[in-house]
Amino acid sequence: MEDGTAAGVGGDSPTRGSLGQMVRAVTIGGVLGFSGLLAISLWATAFLLVLGPNSLGPMERLALSTLSLGFGTGTVAALFMLGRGYGLSYLDFKLPNARDWGYVVVGTIGLLVLQIIVGVILTQLGIGTADHSIEQQVSTGNPEILLIMIPAAWLLIGPGEELLYRNIIQKSLYGPFSKYGAVVVASAIFALAHIPAYAAGSSTLVATGGTLIVIFLLSLLLGGAYLKTGNVTVSALIHGSFDAVLFGLMYVQYAG
Repeated sequence: MEDGTAAGVGGDSPTRGSLGQMVRAVTIGGVLGFSGLLAISLWATAFLLVLGPNSLGPMERLALSTLSLGFGTGTVAALFMLGRGYGLSYLDFKLPNARDWGYVVVGTIGLLVLQIIVGVILTQLGIGTADHSIEQQVSTGNPEILLIMIPAAWLLIGPGEELLYRNIIQKSLYGPFSKYGAVVVASAIFALAHIPAYAAGSSTLVATGGTLIVIFLLSLLLGGAYLKTGNVTVSALIHGSFDAVLFGLMYVQYAG
């Protein structure tokens, strides 16, 4: 059975695919990325049908939505691996070593600093950013929701999104694209997949676009960490820690 493991960690690929191979790889990556959204929606609907939508409050609904994220991204990843005939060795979840933990610490701080810098630049340019659907819920008077999201960031959001967008999509692009090119393409897919989370409510097109720029740049750092370490646990921990810090700060802001 082919295991599909990408050869080498870090550096660049010695060969490139043809234009047709690149287009095909981007198409498949895009389908996988947006299939994740569909799978998350289907899992959320299934949970609501089983538990009864009228019996759930805002916190319970958000908890189920987050659980659906883990199940949805995992389902798409499993179907991809099954279709390609890849074994469990294709998954790059490994226990971090000392070097990996260094990447986690530096990467988390780097994401926070990068978001601040990009936010300031966009503000100076007169470009606003949109609120995530979670922040929209919190602003209506439910800051306790964030207490669920802090542990969920490490347990479900980080691992689930990094599994699909890094271990599956980015890694599948290593052949047709250079490895750095794969990071860029996967980051673009990752950013576009966040449109539904930010386009709802009163967000303007410009604000949504500004937010997608921020997500794309943050994703480049996550993709780079995965590329350099070959360990998706590292990018999952960076992603989860970053989100957990943001949820914590939001809780202080809205509940304080």
